[in-house]
Amino acid sequence: MRLSLIAAAVLGLAPSLASANELLNVYQLALANDTQLAAAGYARDAALEARPQARAALLPLISGNYRYSRGRSEGSQSQVSGIEQLIDANGDGVPDVDADGNPLTEIVPFPIGRDFDTDDTDRSLTVSLNQPIFDWAAFLRYSQSADQLALAQARFRSAEQDLMLRASRAYFDYLAANDDLRFTGAQKASLERQLEQAKKRFEVGLSAVTDVQEAQASYDLVLANEIAAEQRLAAAREALLEITGKRDARLVPLQDEIPLPGPMPADVNAWLDTARDNNFDLAIARINATLAGRDVSIARAGHYPTVGLVGQYSDTDTVSDPRSSVIGGFQQDNVSNSVGVQVNVPIFNGFLVNSRTSQAKSIEQQREAELEGSQRSVSRRTRDAYLAVQSGSARVRALKQAVVSNQTALQASETGLEVGTRTTVDVLNAQSLLYSAQRDYARARYDYLIAILTLKSASGRLTPDDLAEIDKLLVGA
Repeated sequence: MRLSLIAAAVLGLAPSLASANELLNVYQLALANDTQLAAAGYARDAALEARPQARAALLPLISGNYRYSRGRSEGSQSQVSGIEQLIDANGDGVPDVDADGNPLTEIVPFPIGRDFDTDDTDRSLTVSLNQPIFDWAAFLRYSQSADQLALAQARFRSAEQDLMLRASRAYFDYLAANDDLRFTGAQKASLERQLEQAKKRFEVGLSAVTDVQEAQASYDLVLANEIAAEQRLAAAREALLEITGKRDARLVPLQDEIPLPGPMPADVNAWLDTARDNNFDLAIARINATLAGRDVSIARAGHYPTVGLVGQYSDTDTVSDPRSSVIGGFQQDNVSNSVGVQVNVPIFNGFLVNSRTSQAKSIEQQREAELEGSQRSVSRRTRDAYLAVQSGSARVRALKQAVVSNQTALQASETGLEVGTRTTVDVLNAQSLLYSAQRDYARARYDYLIAILTLKSASGRLTPDDLAEIDKLLVGA
């Protein structure tokens, strides 16, 4: 349902006016330059990677390893051989014999030595495959990634709506500060004339010195107020610069007469229902609560086994080439393949899974409490904005009449001063009340328009079209 407050009234007023489109232009500058929205956009882009990362845990993991090495071996190798020979203990050339007349023999050690010098080359190639078959935590994370994408999008849309409100507030705060300075300047000029008149009346004996002193005091006070107004205008300009990144943003004021309809539909419950369904802060809280519930299941999945298909191919080649050796070279080539199913069953890990599950449950309860708080906050803000639009419309009308009444009162006080029925203090008070009413009237009009935008934002329905509608209430360029 499209909830519009001022579109119909604006359309009735618009044909005789040229649209300035300055508020929408400020918003476009903010879209291009606001750092908060840019940060939210980058955060959304980063969150978009959650789904492919979660899917990666369900896809095959293939890895390869290749190793090549060269080396040189050199040294010597020795061994001892034995030679059997006859025993000749007497040295007479006649071998000794045993009792049976058989000659006696013995093994005489005979050392043999040889040197070696070889070049060795090793090559190894290994390719491994791991395909998850059952990993409940990975399945849950992949399912959870869809909610993470929705959360990122909701946060970005919330940032967009917040930017529209911030840009509008900054725009109207600047206009209000400019009005304040303008009214203060007009009041200073009026008090300056009043001070001069009081001095002349005192010089000719028509008034007491107290009239001069009171006029001087009022004039000095308005000088101080003018300095404060200039500071507020500079601060408002800097606030607008912070959002738009531009110092040359063109601002135009509101028309003298603007439509002041109340909320449409004129039923707060309709706005509350819309807010419950569309408010982005509430949507964020709901998604966070859902994610926290899934985190509990993911933590509990640490108790479950995982099953995976594993395979490996290995090819190893070893070559030894002789350089100057009596030992010959050799070459060895081994190729192996394996495939199987691997099951990992957690048995005991120091109660880590239990601790993580308890932690996830506490976080889930935290998110549920935050959701309840967000629901209450959204309802309150929606009601407040609804009442602000209602009362704002009536307040603008009342302050407009107050300006008229104070103008009449000031004229009466000035006339009374001339004929002697009023004092200078009466005129100064009437002037102060008039300029205060003018400032309040100007500020109330801006507050009313901000209340409209706040109500639409609370209901999740604020769009640039709403800014375009308010643009039609500005003085045509």
